[in-house]
Amino acid sequence: MFKMLVLQQLYNISDEELEYQVNYRLSFMRFLGLGLAEPVPDATTVWLFRQHLKQQGLIQEVFEQLI
Repeated sequence: MFKMLVLQQLYNISDEELEYQVNYRLSFMRFLGLGLAEPVPDATTVWLFRQHLKQQGLIQEVFEQLI
């Protein structure tokens, strides 16, 4: 899930667009380690994951460590 947030930040795309792109771009699937037949988390799941990180005060810290 965190890798999905990384893609979202890199490409500056919405949750819905992220879901679409992961479903249709092999490069995104490969980055996430997903196979063609594996389910992709939907936009709501991505949003909930981000909100959970924000509530825990972790999202900024994790992205700062990444950079």
